Amino acid sequence: MRFRLDNWGGEDCRCFDELAAVLPLERAEDGIPLRLEKAQRPGCSMQQAGAVIAYSARHQIWRELGLLCEKLETQERFSCTEEPAYTELGVMLDCSRNGVLTTAAVKDITRYLALMGYSSIQLYTEDTYKIEGQPYFGYQRGAYSRDEFREMDDYASLYGIELIPCIQTLAHLECMLRWKEYDKIRDIDNILLADEEATYDFIREMFRQMAGNLKSRRINIGMDEAHMLGLGAHLDRHGFENRMDIMLRHYRRVIEIAQSFGYRPMMWSDMFFRLAAHGEYYTEEEPVIDPGVGETLSDDVTLIYWDYYTLEEEKYNKMFKSHKKITDRIAFAGGAWKWEGPCPNSWYSRAVALPAHKSCRENGISQVMITAWGDNGDECPLYSVLPAFSQWAELCYADCCEDSHMERRFRTCTGASYQAFLHLGDAAVMPDNPPPGRCGVNPVRYLLYQDLLGGLFDAHVDDGQKEYLENCARLMDGYKEAAPDKWKYLFETQGAIDRLLAGKCMLGVEIRKAYREGKRETLLSCIERIRALQALLETVISDVQEQWCRENKIFGLDILQQQLGGLKQRMLFACDRLEGYTEGRYDTLEELEEETLPYYGRETEGKAVVSPSWNRIVSAGNH
Repeated sequence: MRFRLDNWGGEDCRCFDELAAVLPLERAEDGIPLRLEKAQRPGCSMQQAGAVIAYSARHQIWRELGLLCEKLETQERFSCTEEPAYTELGVMLDCSRNGVLTTAAVKDITRYLALMGYSSIQLYTEDTYKIEGQPYFGYQRGAYSRDEFREMDDYASLYGIELIPCIQTLAHLECMLRWKEYDKIRDIDNILLADEEATYDFIREMFRQMAGNLKSRRINIGMDEAHMLGLGAHLDRHGFENRMDIMLRHYRRVIEIAQSFGYRPMMWSDMFFRLAAHGEYYTEEEPVIDPGVGETLSDDVTLIYWDYYTLEEEKYNKMFKSHKKITDRIAFAGGAWKWEGPCPNSWYSRAVALPAHKSCRENGISQVMITAWGDNGDECPLYSVLPAFSQWAELCYADCCEDSHMERRFRTCTGASYQAFLHLGDAAVMPDNPPPGRCGVNPVRYLLYQDLLGGLFDAHVDDGQKEYLENCARLMDGYKEAAPDKWKYLFETQGAIDRLLAGKCMLGVEIRKAYREGKRETLLSCIERIRALQALLETVISDVQEQWCRENKIFGLDILQQQLGGLKQRMLFACDRLEGYTEGRYDTLEELEEETLPYYGRETEGKAVVSPSWNRIVSAGNH
């Protein structure tokens, strides 16, 4: 579509030109006159005099530009407005679980988020940013430099999107605390040593660095899941103390430091909530809240209630009600499920969004953020969860996530099919666990990594899974052919993984059965099947490497290569063991003498289950 940009500034025109890579746009003097107008609500219109994009905040311009193009495909005259449910809609991109997004990838996804209508991006960086004078902080981790931060910040600002630093000031610092350099400020595990001046000197350097990296004076200070606080070096130095008393003292020190740099902090609410509720974070009953806890919160600190799991709207309502007894400054964080293995749990992301959104609206929550965690190695590509980002945007602006609406809007914002992207997550929902599936169940990781001869999850596989995964692979082939060139790699990689899993999922069971029944010819046939799987595995390794490098810095790929390389070596060894047995070199194969036990107890036998991390899958002896 050809537009004449009547009152657009230089930065506006630059954004317009860059979005032409996604939208059917071009600038032309003889094109449709297009003006920008400030208004109370965002919208777009096309009348005889030309087209208008209305916006109340700069980040809304690009969503309305996409809507304008979309509507012009079917309508000659129209006028529409939108009323966003939230004043702020953000995403949090995990850059700490091996994968550190390249600056090019951050800028690329910024364009898609701008078209959806997002207002902020948080880059979750535990130790993946450089601190002057601290060479071990972020060492060999792909840590962002100041220049990289400023490049990403300036680019996001073009679209009116705020790039907000997201750091950790208490726990989740295991990669940093592995180094002897930081022994003096380590309490236990991944937790900093509270009540130690050296700790606060170091935290001050964190804030000083970020203050020079990014323009935003909002910051996420983390402080979540510090369950072992005070039980290490702190216990040795000060004796046993209620961890919540330690937490409060530490919180006050960190807030003072943050405010000294002009920051308005936000933090995950779980530790504070546990303190106020004297117990768990997620409870069936509405907890009794200690009113004194809220008084310790600074006036400019926002608590982020995070919930990626709940399907019932009333449970969200209870949690919001309980949080409001602590403070009125509440934000909500939902989840784009990409942390359970190599494939997204798209159907669960989709299911939890609607009740969470309804509860946010009911409870007057104005700040919402969608998290894309990469726990246990960042095996899943970021772009695979674009449907979750798109759904939350449509809930915010249109209060709608019907399939036809989502298909239209997703295609406008990404050039791709919403349904095709959703089906990237099909392998996560096995026949006994149909969409949206049980919470956290994603068998792809354990089916991929478990051993052929000593499979710890063989009690959770069946022939139905094999056939299902073969169908998943065929579906990926079809979607790959129909996808725009930019997105073909996602379907190619997932198809290769699905094909490998289909061939591998029942093989361990069949090998054990043939061994126990003394069927040597069947074992010889299994050897040939393993060799065929090795070729499929080589394809997966190649595809995963390419997929990784499209999004991330090189650091962290080594982990996935070692995991997949370990699987390759075990396949080679399985062939050797089976050949040796059939040739009489081994009288028995001890690993096949073991009884097959369900991983989580007898009641889970025959069911798809939650997958643990790689080190818990590959061997019962890994500790």
